[in-house]
Amino acid sequence: MVRCFIGYILPRDVREKIFEVEKKILGLPMKCKLVEKENIHLNFSFLGEVEDERIGKIKETLKEICGVYEKFEVKLNKFVFFPSRKYFRVIALDLSEGRNFVIGIAREIVEKIGGDFKSPHVTLCRVKDVKNKEKILEFFDKLKIEFSFEVNSLQLIKSKISRKGPTYEIIF
Repeated sequence: MVRCFIGYILPRDVREKIFEVEKKILGLPMKCKLVEKENIHLNFSFLGEVEDERIGKIKETLKEICGVYEKFEVKLNKFVFFPSRKYFRVIALDLSEGRNFVIGIAREIVEKIGGDFKSPHVTLCRVKDVKNKEKILEFFDKLKIEFSFEVNSLQLIKSKISRKGPTYEIIF
């Protein structure tokens, strides 16, 4: 069994810039776990535990899906809170461009391969405890960011969980 998802690991230069934003989060009145710089990604479908025998079929289907779509631009320029601004456990970057394209591809992946898709986003951190919600929300409302990158592939990514956190390996 392999724990995996279909996503896109962001380009190194964009991950570097996003990680600079993540470091600022550490100064906020909350306990959280940042997404490691090397793991910053856009998720299309979380597959969970997949039997080894199914991996080949998933690769074939991904290749078919990729053959239909052209590369496209994604822009991230605002923050989103899950499940809501009132009670958040995840802070992420929201897509302002490319959103509908990502949703369309993700729906096709879920239909043809399976898995679970949430609203398109790039996770920054998982929140464990909030000390001052108003100060945190004010920080993010004032912080102006803009990151853009080209999505030119879909990746089947193996996720291995350890005490140090997840490690990702692109297997296709």
